[in-house]
Formats: sequence, C-alpha cells, structure tokens
Amino acid sequence: MTSAIMVLLGGYGILQSLFLSIYVLTSQLRKVTANLILVALNLFLIFFLADSLYLFLADGNSLHFNSISLTSLALIGPLTFFYSRAFLNSDFKAGFTELIQLIPPFLPLVYQMNVCRLHLLAIAGYIILYIVASSILVYHTESPSRKKIWLYALLGSMGTVVLLLTFFSMNFLCIIGISIGFSIMVYLISYLSIRFYKELFEPIAKKNNHPKAIVQETRALFEQLSEEILSKKLFKDPELTLPKLATLTNMHTHKLSHIINQETGTGFPEYINSLRLDEVKKILRETDMKVAAVAFECGFNSLSSFYTYFKKKDRMTPSEFRSLPEVDLETSVNQSE
Repeated sequence: MTSAIMVLLGGYGILQSLFLSIYVLTSQLRKVTANLILVALNLFLIFFLADSLYLFLADGNSLHFNSISLTSLALIGPLTFFYSRAFLNSDFKAGFTELIQLIPPFLPLVYQMNVCRLHLLAIAGYIILYIVASSILVYHTESPSRKKIWLYALLGSMGTVVLLLTFFSMNFLCIIGISIGFSIMVYLISYLSIRFYKELFEPIAKKNNHPKAIVQETRALFEQLSEEILSKKLFKDPELTLPKLATLTNMHTHKLSHIINQETGTGFPEYINSLRLDEVKKILRETDMKVAAVAFECGFNSLSSFYTYFKKKDRMTPSEFRSLPEVDLETSVNQSE
C-alpha cells in the first residue's frame, strides 16, 4: 500500500514536470534562457526522484547510476540560482564564473560516490546555500511583485524538498517525504504558471527579447513610418486619427501608438502636429501664401489652435517667424527642435 502511494505521488510529480518541460521545449518559450534553465532544473529533479524510487522500491544499487543521481541533485543548487538571475534579468548570460560553479556538483560522478547519509546531507547543505543566495537576490532586486511571488514559491518549494531530504536522509520515510514534497512543489509551480502566465512568460517569450533588439526594431519601424507619412504627406489630412493612420500604414493601432510614444516621447497628436508645423515653416519660408491658408493646407483645422501651438513651440507668431532674417530663422528652427 505504501509503495503504491509512493509510486502514485512520485509518478504524478514526474509526469507534471515532464509535461511542463516538453511544453517549454516545443513552444516559443524555449527561446528564453530562464525557461531553458527551468527545464534543466526540472529534468534533474525528475532523474533524482526516479532514481530514489528505483533505489528503495527495486533495491537498485548501481554505483554509477547512484553517482549520477547525486550529481543531478547537486546541480539543483547552482541551477536554481542561475534561473533566479536569468528570470530577473533577461541579459543574463552564463560565463566563466557560472561554469566554475557547475564543477562541484560533478564530484560525485567523478569519484563514483554512492548514496549515503553523509553525501545527502552535504549536498542538501550545498543546495540550501544557493537557495539562500537566490532569496537574497530576489529580495534586493526591483521587480514586479508577481514575479517575486513566483520565485519565492519556487525557492520555498525547493527548500522544502531539500529539508525533507535532510531530515529523512537514507530512511524509508525519505522517499515518502520527497515524493510528497516534490509533488506539492510541481503542483505549486503548475498552478502559478497558469495563474500568472502573462506576467511570467508572455513578456519574456517574445522573439528578440533582448532590450537592444527591441530598441533597434522599434527605431527601424519608426523610421519606416516617418518616411511613409512624410512621402505621402499623410499629416496634411485634418481628419487624421491614430486608427486611420494605423489602417493606412498596415499597422496595429496599439503597436503604432507604442512606437510613436517610444521614439518621440510624446503621443500621436503631438507627433502629427510637429510634422505639420515643420511643413508650415517650410511653406512660410518658401512662399507668400497667407498664414491661414498655409495652416489649413498643412492639416490644422482650427486657426486658433494653430496660432496657439505655433507660439507655444516657437515663442512667436507665424508672421514674426516669416519676417525673420535667414540667420535668425535658422536659430529659431534649432531652438524649437
């Protein structure tokens, strides 16, 4: 009966972890470093739990197999810390320092260590150190509360499994405790994954997640947008709205608004009016058209708002601007920019 419960609990945890790992590896989530580390973390936990069940239920006593199991368990420590860093900082890249930290977990494999109380306690202490370091990192990092909840839950559940391992090491109750703890941990992770999916995965699962790539992409789109608006003189339409411009440029309204805000630091109306104002100044310098006619020609649909906007930007009226000498004119243009 007890064996059946252990197999049921352990099997449930293993299947849940496998499902989560397969889902990440077969979706866009695999492009994110933090998610790949989480998969590795899951797989090492699965291997250790499977080996523990094999060791106690089938009297498995393969030295090589057990040393691999100890290595898998020890790797949980640094991988937990790496995951916390990668999750909080999308710029995280494993370097020489991280590789050095992965050496100690392989000592059981190199020296063909068997599973014993001393080895389990040593590895448990090793993992706890990394869990504490990860908790300190999360505490001192500015991040949305839901992301911190996720990490604290992950670290807490990891710590629970390790504590169960410590208290019941090399005891029949150890496997029961680990099976229960592991299953609870997987259930908690699965629940949080579903509950906070958007906050945890969607923002970091997009293609070209790196901030520099996003900036470059946004800038390129803005340049393309500006070129199209200027070449087609779209700003001259007095009825031009954000949805209308989005339709004309084959772009989603929300994305268009984001690009303009990101690149100009202002909203859509201000951006379009600035283009209109530039065109007004150009016509005022090059022609003798009446100011009112120029304003309407460039897309302003109200003379009062046009004069107010012009004076706000250039600290003079359109007529005063037109009467400026060429040198003063260039100075005025530079100041308004």
